[in-house]
Amino acid sequence: MKVHSKKFGGLILGLVIIIFVIISVICYVNHSNGLIKKQQEMQKSPVKSLRYTLPKHTKVSDWQLILVNKQHPRTSEIQFNKVTVDGKQMDQRIEKPLNDFRAGAKIAGYDTTLVSAYRSIADQSEVYQNSLRQNEANGMDEKAATKLTQSVIQTPGSSEHQTGLAVDVAGNDALAKYPALMAQMDEFKSQRWLIKHASDYGFVLRYLNDSKSISQTGIDYESWHFRYVGIANARYMVQHHLTLEAYRNMLRKAAQN
Repeated sequence: MKVHSKKFGGLILGLVIIIFVIISVICYVNHSNGLIKKQQEMQKSPVKSLRYTLPKHTKVSDWQLILVNKQHPRTSEIQFNKVTVDGKQMDQRIEKPLNDFRAGAKIAGYDTTLVSAYRSIADQSEVYQNSLRQNEANGMDEKAATKLTQSVIQTPGSSEHQTGLAVDVAGNDALAKYPALMAQMDEFKSQRWLIKHASDYGFVLRYLNDSKSISQTGIDYESWHFRYVGIANARYMVQHHLTLEAYRNMLRKAAQN
């Protein structure tokens, strides 16, 4: 009887092991299929996959994400409390982040200049017209002059400088060689430091150097133009190589899903 009991017990144990193995295989297959399906869904909808990692509590309507461009012009001035830094006005909420940003550059060994910040619609109109006149003085006809101007300067009412959240910052050495502000300023380590570390202080390089970004912003690469969006937003945008236009669009779609 003991022999039969041992055999019977062995059979039961064997069946239990077999059942356990079968269940484990089924669970593994189901889990694998689930991962594959999830990956396929993520590939089909990058916005849906990325929305799970978006900064928490971020909304398109947040003040630091206000958008002003050719597709979203402002016919009237934006109201905010202004503060003056190095003779330039800006939204007072970015004074400390900007000072910290430039102080960080100083510690790294780079002196910087705040070239421009807030510009009213009237100020932008003057900048725009000056560019047109200069291009025409260089021998361009009106059409060519306008095209070149609009590739680097927003039309009045379309410049985000009027938000008070955009600043033109340059390394002193880069500015000395390119006083008119040129993309080639990133030849200098000072400018590259600013671009690399901007997000640590809540800023992003607004106009990136690739065709997709240029098509989204309508502005050619500018190695000096930084926009405050907040640290969490800035780091996310840099990590995923997003323009403000693309980031806002992602936030809007995420809120709808």
